[in-house]
Formats: sequence, structure tokens, C-alpha cells
Amino acid sequence: MARPFLTAFMLAGILAVALDPLQNRASRLVKRSSLAALLTTLVGLGPILAIILLTVMMIVREIRSIDLSGIWHSGLGRAGEWLNSGASTDRQAMIHKAADQLSHAGGALFTVSLAVVFLYVMLLYGRGWVSQIPEMVPLDKEVTARILSATRDAIIGNVDGVLANGAADAVVYGIVFGIAGVASPIMWALIAGFSTLIPIVGGMIVWLPIAVILAIHGSYVKALIVGGGCLAGQTAVDTLLRPKVIGNRLRLPPLVIFLAVLGGANAFGPLGILLGPVIVSVLAALTREFRLQLRPAKD
Repeated sequence: MARPFLTAFMLAGILAVALDPLQNRASRLVKRSSLAALLTTLVGLGPILAIILLTVMMIVREIRSIDLSGIWHSGLGRAGEWLNSGASTDRQAMIHKAADQLSHAGGALFTVSLAVVFLYVMLLYGRGWVSQIPEMVPLDKEVTARILSATRDAIIGNVDGVLANGAADAVVYGIVFGIAGVASPIMWALIAGFSTLIPIVGGMIVWLPIAVILAIHGSYVKALIVGGGCLAGQTAVDTLLRPKVIGNRLRLPPLVIFLAVLGGANAFGPLGILLGPVIVSVLAALTREFRLQLRPAKD
């Protein structure tokens, strides 16, 4: 029963821990805890929503500037007539595929909406729930506190890694956009850098449409530079920088963090990029505690 809501719940939990310092400040400024949680939710998610909205607006503007008549006369018009004729084209399969894509988009939107609701609830009641965990877990309270601290450090370390990724990706994107001659490269680089905060799509939500639009305009070399350069830079940053940042915070080798990111992404999808290092860190904390408990006491 809880499986459809599990992804949204885990995402909200990660965001709640990351936004806890902001919730503390909001609680000092606003007396009502419900209003403080609402302000924290809006401030925390506002930049992400603004990035998505700004990106969509820029993409729509670029699409409207395309010379459709030129594209039509270049041969795409004849291809459209061929498709309309039904020559060896399974229209029913195309309809089903489009319906599947819409279904996936609707599911993602539903998950994000649930995550926002869960985030508000966790910011409002999360501390009370966490304070009850030591009473519910059959472990010593100090042991439980250390495990909870390791979990918190893992989540915050992950968030630090994402922020470091965003800054590094923004620099890489700016260089690539400048080489390709993209209009307003600094602005697009900043938007793409902030987009790395979005776990599911990341900076690809910005540079991939730019590459596609350049290809539609006939600038194939520029499209290749943007697509290949951004993909290579993003991969290099994710492979080299993020494991180093998270590893320093969690005191784990960068190779372990890198494998945790890959394993988490394979097991849980895009959300596993955040969950993988958290799970590995918790397991490491449990292992340390078991070793301490099994160590023979000194006389």
C-alpha cells in the first residue's frame, strides 16, 4: 500500500534534513510552527520551480523563433506527407507510446506534488518523530544517537556534493556555451548549474534542449559541441568531484562513494543518486557500532 508513496516520502525526508537549518531560522522569526514550515517549504522549493519555469519560457521563445517554412521546404514536409500516407507506420503503436510517455510524466508530477506535501509535514512534525526513535529502537540511546547523526551527516554531505556539482557544472556549461556561441552563455550556465539541484533531470533539462534547437536551426557543429561538451563535462564532474566532497564529509573513500552513487542509481533510479551514499554511510555506522559492542571489555 505504501509503495506508490515511497519515492516521494524518501525525497521529502532528504529535503527536510537539508532544510532543517532554514527551518530553525524560520521558527525564530515566525511564532507559528505551521507558518514557519510553510515558509521553509516555499523558500526551499521556490528556486527549483523558478528554474523550471524560466527554462520552459526560454525554450518556448526559441521554438517560436524557428522558421518552420524553411524546415518544411528542406525535406521535413515531404517526410510528414510520407508519414501521413501511412506507409509502413504503425500509428496505433505511436499512439500507445505517446500515451505511455504522458503517463510517466503524470506519475512524475504526482510524485513531486506528494513530496512537497510530505516535506511540509516533516518540517512541521519531523523533530518530534525523530526524538521518539531512541525509545522505539531496541538499542542503547547513545548508539541510536550516533546512527542518527551518521545518517544526518550522510544526507548533508550529499546535499553539499550536489551544490558543489552545481557550481562546477555551471563553470563547465559556461565554457561550452561560450565556445559554441550560444546567446547569453552566462545566464544559461547559471540556470543549468542551478538545475543540478533537481535530482531527476539535472542540468540536462537546459543543455539538451539548447543542443536540439541548434540542430533544428541547422547549426549541427554547435549542437554537437553543446551536447558532447556538456555531457562529457557533467560526467567528469559527477565522477571526480562529487565523490571527493561527500567522501570528505562522511570519511569514506571516494571510490566507495562513487560505487554507492552508481549502485543507488541502478537500484532506485535517479533518487538513488542521493540514497546510495546515505545507505552506505548508515551501514558503515552500524558496522562500527557492532564492532564496539562485540569488543571484549577491558578488566
